[in-house]
Amino acid sequence: MKKLKNTKNNAKKPAINKAFAESHGVRQGKDDVIFSVLFPKAGTVQIGGDFNNWQPEQTPMHKIDENGTWKTTVNLTPGTYRYRLVVDGQWQHDPFNEKTEQNPYGELNSVLQVN
Repeated sequence: MKKLKNTKNNAKKPAINKAFAESHGVRQGKDDVIFSVLFPKAGTVQIGGDFNNWQPEQTPMHKIDENGTWKTTVNLTPGTYRYRLVVDGQWQHDPFNEKTEQNPYGELNSVLQVN
């Protein structure tokens, strides 16, 4: 029986994470903000935040591939915004945005600064 060598290559891992991070999360475009998240098993993904009066049905995300990537674009003026994702009716912070703050309900809001 052959013994398999450990082929773990730590040099490749950051490149994968970097590519993943560049394609998911929230980023500012020229005139808008692009939200992209990965929820392979989700039936619906929406965004509720202070930019839509916490009404997630106003900002649905759209599934764009078979891997479960959801995306939407929102026009926002410069400022600081707080938001949460609503995945199949369950509110949660954006796992692809490291900027968070505690909300009055003891959970985390994701925070976005638009320039």
